Amino acid sequence: MIKKPIFIILVFMLLVLMEARSFATFEMSLGEGFQTIDFGTMQMNEKKSITRKGNYEHRFDFTSDNERTWYFKVQMMRPFTSAQHSIPAENMQWIVEQVVNGGGLVSNSVGSPGDFATRPVLIYTSSGSDNTGTTVQIKLKYNLQIPKYQAAGSYTSHIRFIMVEVL
Repeated sequence: MIKKPIFIILVFMLLVLMEARSFATFEMSLGEGFQTIDFGTMQMNEKKSITRKGNYEHRFDFTSDNERTWYFKVQMMRPFTSAQHSIPAENMQWIVEQVVNGGGLVSNSVGSPGDFATRPVLIYTSSGSDNTGTTVQIKLKYNLQIPKYQAAGSYTSHIRFIMVEVL
């Protein structure tokens, strides 16, 4: 059996994109994190989890005191690409490992993977004290599955994390 060339996967994140309107006072920040998610070298048909912080990769901190519901979303701006080849967005998954001080709802439940998509995907909906100044921490980890017959290359993608508050 001949081994195929290895993959190097790098994902560059757009750290924070907040949709803000007049008089909105809410904040999202990336704490203790990296600006990139690097799965390193991977083989075809390999699935890898990335959790360099122990049991998670990134911690997001959210604060809002407007007494309004806010939403945490993620969007893969384009699928992984290398030259003319691409890996579908749904081959990468986000997993909420932990919610600290949050009373809201995780869309896929804690520990359950959710697929990335090229449209915004809901991760968390705030509720109760989330909307009255409590800092909510959400810890994420990531999975990536390389397709069985994927061309070798250095694949990159851009990811946008979004906090939206209803006014």
